[in-house]
Amino acid sequence: DATPFGPSPLKDRTIVVRVEGSAGQSFGAFMAKGVALELVGDTNDYCGKGLCGGTITVTPPKECLFKPEENIIVGNVCCYGATGGR
Repeated sequence: DATPFGPSPLKDRTIVVRVEGSAGQSFGAFMAKGVALELVGDTNDYCGKGLCGGTITVTPPKECLFKPEENIIVGNVCCYGATGGR
């Protein structure tokens, strides 16, 4: 419970998690402010569901054989119910 520390106890990017590969459903769901997730790969549906702060970055691998701007690397219903964050 972060209530004793106020509504935003962490400064931006206090916690940074870098991962590679394919993330499952609800990657970064309900993430709080101050947390940053950086994924090199792709993610399934509901990425960022209920996001209330924090940052999610999804990028394709540099060695990918497709044009990223012509393909989908994040499943549908991204950021459903989100109230904050990026």
